[in-house]
Amino acid sequence: MKTKSEFLSEAMVKLLNYRVEQEEYSSRIYLAMSTWLDDKGFVGAAKLFKQYSDEELVHADKAKKMLLANGIRPITPALKQPKQDFISLPDVILAALEHEKEITTQCYALTKAAHTEENFMVVELGLWFCKEQAEELSKVQYLIGRLEAFGEESIMLRELDEEMGELAD
Repeated sequence: MKTKSEFLSEAMVKLLNYRVEQEEYSSRIYLAMSTWLDDKGFVGAAKLFKQYSDEELVHADKAKKMLLANGIRPITPALKQPKQDFISLPDVILAALEHEKEITTQCYALTKAAHTEENFMVVELGLWFCKEQAEELSKVQYLIGRLEAFGEESIMLRELDEEMGELAD
């Protein structure tokens, strides 16, 4: 396996492989959330979190393509099992927010490292990831806003579940 590139330092290769791993792990987290939600009868929320899971794999592919474009074969990561059980729909939403905050921090670190190395093609990719994170945080913040505005009574959670299903369409 080729591990050297004219345009990617070893540190950049490591960061890009880490991005692949973390995006694929994010997909697994959202898949676990979707499965739990579906099992608990939140079919709309399950549909939305399944969509989020699929989107994370698209993000992983961006980092893979950057590596491949530079003659580096990406590492297929071993992934730990994500959390399987949650307390409630609000618990899932809050867990998603905390996860997206962590991913945002990671994307900032990739972009900063690329900028420090003056690797502008990775800077551009990092900025793309940062822009995606702004969207991800906004989506989850919207759901938290709905919880805060209308409460967590079962009828309101049912309404939110239906709305989340519509968001997935």
